[in-house]
Amino acid sequence: MTTKIYIIAGEASGDLLGSTLATALSARTKNITLRGIGGELMRNQNIDTLFHYDEISVMGLIELIPHIRRIKKLIQRTIDDICAFKPDVLVTIDSSGFCNRVIAGVEKRMDIPSVHYVAPPVWAWRPKRAKRLAKWGRIKHLMCLFPFEPPYFTVHGLQTTVVGHPIVTIDWSADPTIHKTLGLDPCKKNICLLPGSRHSEIKRHLTIFAKAVEGIDANIIVPTFDKFAAEVKLILPAAYVITDSVLKQKTMILADVALAASGTVSLELAMAKTPMIIAYRASWFTAVLLKRLLKVSSVCLVNILLDKKVIVEYLQKACNAKDLKEGLLALLKGKNPDGTLSEQTPELFDKIKDLLTPRDGKNPSETAAEVVLSYVSK
Repeated sequence: MTTKIYIIAGEASGDLLGSTLATALSARTKNITLRGIGGELMRNQNIDTLFHYDEISVMGLIELIPHIRRIKKLIQRTIDDICAFKPDVLVTIDSSGFCNRVIAGVEKRMDIPSVHYVAPPVWAWRPKRAKRLAKWGRIKHLMCLFPFEPPYFTVHGLQTTVVGHPIVTIDWSADPTIHKTLGLDPCKKNICLLPGSRHSEIKRHLTIFAKAVEGIDANIIVPTFDKFAAEVKLILPAAYVITDSVLKQKTMILADVALAASGTVSLELAMAKTPMIIAYRASWFTAVLLKRLLKVSSVCLVNILLDKKVIVEYLQKACNAKDLKEGLLALLKGKNPDGTLSEQTPELFDKIKDLLTPRDGKNPSETAAEVVLSYVSK
């Protein structure tokens, strides 16, 4: 008997989670067929994808409006595909706006257990979502990345498991040949620019980041996706543009400092033990709304996990070339922009790894696979 599992990932971070989950599922079950929505990483794990996550990866509230009709059609297309595939389990990863509508549509036609991977950040904004999600009843199990998340949901009766984050299983050791591989000048410092994983983020951040490193005598490295490579090269012709996923990680480790858009990439940089500054610009409307709704003082996941502001954040108006350049130059000297000594040490980043590693010491993706497979034939 073949086990069939449908996995939906709506963005780059979900693509990583989906691919590592697929590897763990395939290792545990010989006869398995995987289908879903994702990117290159999931496709590399033999997942037959309906379409690329780019189709539904829209960041921001006002930014979503022009895409509503198209996304509604994609929701229906996804529901139809799931019902035709008839999976044993439906796994949705983050992107709850899209995924919850798909789950609701499927439930009207078929009885398929749903497992959601990545808890909605109710600790950051809209805390009442935890109760609504639990009472909704359509999600049978919630898999959390962070150890402080379950109490928000279990108090309302939603079955929850902390699985940790699979980035802790990646080899984050330095590559002594990377300078030669990339043709970098070994006498210069290395600055890593990470402007985002969505086109809207690239559009808002890339020019600002490029101006921020103007005049700094360093190797400028930009790990990105193939689809953005030409645009990056146009704005940063002297930069080393990296699209290979393994080399991306190696360049994060190599970097002396990094300038990154807020997101999961801050956790990757912490794993690489690379000092960073975080920046982000959203639309005016989105920024005003989030300012009223946010319950946390930081947007950087490293700061949130440590419950301490050790990573300097440049948000909205502060996300400008002048301030970012000052921040980078200070960080290159091991200091914060205010002149105080930076707390970004290897020991501090080790704490992040500990917080992302399950207390039982299990591999995060294997734990996630166990949860998913527990719903097969239930």
